[in-house]
Amino acid sequence: MFEKLGIVTNIWSEEIDTGARFDELMVEFGAHGFKDMEVREGDYLRNSEFGELIQQLEAAMAAYTDAEFKAICDTVWSGKGHETKHPSLFEAVASFAEKADGLTLSYAMSHRWLSAPKDKETDTQQIVSAKKLAYLLCPAQARLRLVDLETEGDIDEAAAIANLKHYKALLPDYPMIFAIENARQTATLTLKLAVAGGAKLTYDETNTYRADGTTVNPPDEFWHAVETSDLTSVHFKQKTEAGVLSEVGDGFVDFQAIAEYLKTRQYTGDLLLENTPTAHSLQDALRSREYLLNC
Repeated sequence: MFEKLGIVTNIWSEEIDTGARFDELMVEFGAHGFKDMEVREGDYLRNSEFGELIQQLEAAMAAYTDAEFKAICDTVWSGKGHETKHPSLFEAVASFAEKADGLTLSYAMSHRWLSAPKDKETDTQQIVSAKKLAYLLCPAQARLRLVDLETEGDIDEAAAIANLKHYKALLPDYPMIFAIENARQTATLTLKLAVAGGAKLTYDETNTYRADGTTVNPPDEFWHAVETSDLTSVHFKQKTEAGVLSEVGDGFVDFQAIAEYLKTRQYTGDLLLENTPTAHSLQDALRSREYLLNC
């Protein structure tokens, strides 16, 4: 199971902030067997050369209908030529796609999906743009994940579910998995909202642990509530009293128990490593994979 471990690209943030290239890290990790990669939005990404490309794409989107942009995405990854209004931009995208050959890329960002938006039109356009980026990254297996790191306190469940249904319905001609992740709220509540809103769940058990090792909800409670069909991805990182570690090791999270839950349910989604970033993320990832394989 863990031999197919992938990564979330925010583990590269320290290296990118000191000059490393996103595409070179992507190629290096792919060569070491990390084939699934979730491109995580953030300052580190926007400050990279790939982030500059993303910003140019976002600016160019308005020049194309939804159908035209989708057609360009499809041809970029098929290696076929396609006439566009931004030839140099999409040549750069095609060059990136060549480097990403053999990898499965998805897209993830922070978004306040748990509460009603203050400006629905702006909110909608943010999701439309994110969906287009997710599709561009991998037309064959597109996925967009949202995580709400801001909403706290009592949740308006009806508003959250309405948001998910609205987001999922956008760009119906762009096939993709739409997912959310448990963060500040309990995993069981996030699961309940995901199912009601028609979204899949990305599960991160580490997020259920407080600094003292107690949980916001017991992992067993979640695992008895979830169906494998509800899950699209499971994230792996370790937490101790010192915080989230830079490589997976002993701590609060019982990885062997998670592996048993997934195996008995014939889980087929991806497994993604999300360590705390360091200047040597590949070595951290390789040691983390070895630790998990030994579980």
